[in-house]
Amino acid sequence: MLVALKVHPKVAQRILQHSQIAMTMEVYAEATEEEVRAALGKLSAAVGGAGADTG
Repeated sequence: MLVALKVHPKVAQRILQHSQIAMTMEVYAEATEEEVRAALGKLSAAVGGAGADTG
């Protein structure tokens, strides 16, 4: 649920009371295909579309 709320992983670590961020990330850091594609789109836009057209 914290992922859906876009809560920062370090905040989630504190809420979940994990002593190690690795534990939080094991539970927290799953990405859907839609999220990966959206992130790639943002990255491409941020670098001016570099790599979008290789031909």
